[in-house]
Amino acid sequence: MSAEWLAQVVLPWVLASVMLAMGLSLRGGDFTRILRHPRRVLVGLSLQVLALPLLAWALVLVLPLPALAAAGLLLVALVPGGATSNMFSFLVQGDLALSVSLTAIAGLLAPFTLPLIMGWNLQLLGLAEQGFSLPYWATVGQLLLVTVVPALLGMGVRRLLAEHTVATLLPLVKVFTGVAMVTVVVALFLAYQHRLPALLSVETLAVLALCVSAMTLGYQFARRLQLPADSVRAITVEVGVQNAGIAMMVAFAILQLPQLGLVPLLYGILMNVPVFLWVFYCLWINRHPTRRTQRVKVVR
Repeated sequence: MSAEWLAQVVLPWVLASVMLAMGLSLRGGDFTRILRHPRRVLVGLSLQVLALPLLAWALVLVLPLPALAAAGLLLVALVPGGATSNMFSFLVQGDLALSVSLTAIAGLLAPFTLPLIMGWNLQLLGLAEQGFSLPYWATVGQLLLVTVVPALLGMGVRRLLAEHTVATLLPLVKVFTGVAMVTVVVALFLAYQHRLPALLSVETLAVLALCVSAMTLGYQFARRLQLPADSVRAITVEVGVQNAGIAMMVAFAILQLPQLGLVPLLYGILMNVPVFLWVFYCLWINRHPTRRTQRVKVVR
């Protein structure tokens, strides 16, 4: 299997299947929660849609990244969280309904916001002058086909099926799509490992710094606004965990620039390190509630 066929054909189909699985897991009530808890949703969306791209730009200005690596980092900051963030929210015992709502809304916005803002980013980095451009409507159409359409299809299928059928089918679909996504990421890693930057490189530093600083920002901001603890955990995950698969699809399949997709590929792999540390920390805190109480008293 060639790397180009894997990136330009298999990856979009696997992403579509992941979004279909997410649509199957959505209910109408997931969106009505926005009306009941608008503050939590607005905080999460503001951090993900506005603060995260600005944070990526801060790193681009501070670190001596090559132009295409900088573009890859900015591209990662523009994609939604995806099903992976929902899984991690579940593991940290976060507000899963909030996580799903944030993923769904960001996923609906991304096809329209990503090509527009990424086009500006390419101009600001001076890449547009070198012939690198992202056609807006063509990109919107392809992203809609891979993200929004499968998600809506999944929601429609859920309405047609009995609830017990969905309860039986959904775990199988999630496992299948999860395994397929991991397999594609590993295959892409193996196919492009000779082009990936070394482990000790500025690109690796940028990827880890973006993930850690995004999670820290999400945690501190939500906590200082005195949101419920489970919402704080969910927002922390949602801001840091990005659907790198969409960023890779834009780079590999739409722009056909493998060198642009290397940083998103690196992010998809390395983001698991700080996120799993956060999972272990949350599990440890939940098992030692007295430590949490003592910590709160010291902070106060």
